[in-house]
Amino acid sequence: MYKRIAVAVDGSDNSMRAVEQAAQLASLMPECVVDVLSVIAIDVYSDMVYDPIEAHGEAQTELVHPAVEALRNAGVEAQVKLVHGRPADEIVRYTKENDVDLLVIGSRGLNVLQEFAIGSVSHKVIKHCDCPALVVK
Repeated sequence: MYKRIAVAVDGSDNSMRAVEQAAQLASLMPECVVDVLSVIAIDVYSDMVYDPIEAHGEAQTELVHPAVEALRNAGVEAQVKLVHGRPADEIVRYTKENDVDLLVIGSRGLNVLQEFAIGSVSHKVIKHCDCPALVVK
């Protein structure tokens, strides 16, 4: 059914719950690969030549290590994918450019007023994502 699942990971408890759901789904499909997608949020770019993945990639890889381990312990093939920019934009872009069959993402657990006032990455992603998306609370 699904050949590629992307799970958005930021090191939070909510993203780890999303990883657990992705592991359960992927373990039912032997051919399925899970992309552990993590966004290095870069708010300010300078005039210097600067590669955020090179500068922050090692720390970001350590941040997602528990997610990779959880997937591998469930017998699921996992690969880390680092991108940089605004999280919602980059998650949507990644799913479109990499033929993702399902996106699994954690919810921050905002109430309706908070989500309306400040928004959330998961809300923005599901509004613009072309593939099916599972939001995990």
